[in-house]
Amino acid sequence: MRKLYIVEGIPGSGKTTTAQWLTEVLKSRGNNVKLFLEGNHEHPADYESVACLTELQVQDLEKQFPEIHSLAEKKNGRLFIPYGHLYEKNQDLHKALQAYDVYELPVEDFYEVTLDRWQEFTNQTLSNDDIYVLECCFLQNPFTFLLAKHDVKQEIIFNHIEKISQIIAELDPVILYFEQDDIEDSVNRVRKERSKEWFDSVTCYYTEQAYGQARDLKGEKGVFHFLKERKQLEKEILSQLSIKSILLNNSEYDWEKRKEEILSVIK
Repeated sequence: MRKLYIVEGIPGSGKTTTAQWLTEVLKSRGNNVKLFLEGNHEHPADYESVACLTELQVQDLEKQFPEIHSLAEKKNGRLFIPYGHLYEKNQDLHKALQAYDVYELPVEDFYEVTLDRWQEFTNQTLSNDDIYVLECCFLQNPFTFLLAKHDVKQEIIFNHIEKISQIIAELDPVILYFEQDDIEDSVNRVRKERSKEWFDSVTCYYTEQAYGQARDLKGEKGVFHFLKERKQLEKEILSQLSIKSILLNNSEYDWEKRKEEILSVIK
């Protein structure tokens, strides 16, 4: 029984709409389905607004925030503290924990922590009757962190994603990958729906860190440059993986055809 669907693709390609639709289709067939979209603080396979600290780091913060140890969960010698919900309760603690976010870890630690998370998710999923629909966590997050933030070599990124695919293989997963021929049009569509702050944040992440600095990327042209390379690399790694993936070209925004393609997979 297939227990995992992951929806991937560049911004504006239709990931969220498809993940929500697919969830309803699976539920209509009598399945217990759990949907986790990008940014969900409760995401079971990713870390969203979660700090990862050593015991010494927690002890140091404990001097200013005595309650911090009670918030931490210990796993494999590390302490994890979800902090997204702390913003309104304790903004100082929220800000302090941001510096220790999983996506601020050194690359080698990131590899270990995220692989452990995928293994934990796989074990949990095998032990229940639920089907999971996840958005963005398999390709987008590793690529944005490893490529945009650290400009890690292609073969190293591919190796990390291959290890994830091996972990989740028991769930008989399928990757639904949405691509657009015109990336600029796709991004500009989603810009109209989101705030200026969203695009400013994306621009900063893609152009002002290791990848962008090494290529002297600037502004929206830099964003399009990064996304075009990311799309090429994501399609390349999908062609090499043993787990099932479907490329869905959504350039014409023909949702009925895309739905037919997806339904043919989940019969």
